[in-house]
Amino acid sequence: MAQELTVETCVQKYNACKQSKNGEIPLCREFLKHARITGRQFVRLFGPSPYSKLQKAAGDDPNKLPFERTPLATIMSQYGELLIAVGDLPASSEWEYRGLKPSEAGLRKKPHNLKWSEMPQRFVEWVEANKVPGFDDAVAIITASASPQILKRDNGDTVFLRLIRDIRAWTPARRRNSEGEYKIELRKHLESLKYELNEEFGESKCDLLVRREYSIEVKKDPDLAEYDRLFGQIARHLQHQCKVIVLILEATRKDKYDNFTSLVDKYLNADGSVEVIKKN
Repeated sequence: MAQELTVETCVQKYNACKQSKNGEIPLCREFLKHARITGRQFVRLFGPSPYSKLQKAAGDDPNKLPFERTPLATIMSQYGELLIAVGDLPASSEWEYRGLKPSEAGLRKKPHNLKWSEMPQRFVEWVEANKVPGFDDAVAIITASASPQILKRDNGDTVFLRLIRDIRAWTPARRRNSEGEYKIELRKHLESLKYELNEEFGESKCDLLVRREYSIEVKKDPDLAEYDRLFGQIARHLQHQCKVIVLILEATRKDKYDNFTSLVDKYLNADGSVEVIKKN
């Protein structure tokens, strides 16, 4: 019968690992291998910075340890737990708010080289490649967050896919009084990611235009007439060879939103050139 994993058993395994190294403090990966536990189990038991917490519980000072990068398994396990806690693709601010490590900036550095916008895809790849159990709900959230058009796209337009992921990952700082305020905040977010942007530009006058190829329309809680106008705007953007992302904020009229997305998919989106994103 397998021994129950508790803080106490982890401390015992830590001390045994330390003793096997003649009193030398083990690295995190050495402890996990010795204890025969996964990074996911470790994070679930201790939470963020699990190895530092274990060392404190064992009476060691983690500040005296040589610096070690957070294991990929720990990062991905934290991300999976965050997905489940949030119930949607989390913004990087959710990661920072919970004190998860490394920071978003740290994720981008070697050896992990993880961009936040790529985390959903990398997480699914990690789960599948390592056959990690217990994250079915997290994978389902990622799958549900992508429209059928995203899942079946194979035209190689990586910029469009990245733009969609970056907008999905963005969370407004607070509720705004107008579409214009949301548009300003979104523009600043995309500019921070080094996108080339124009505003109210081109023959079809889209809200934001990325690289003169990708139109973004921002709407706050549209009514039926506004949805009708938005449908026409999308059609005009497509006529000017632009792919379109529609961002609907604070959509309180679910029946009208569902009808709008159904019409878009039926009449305008046969080739996956339109993506509708909703944020409440």
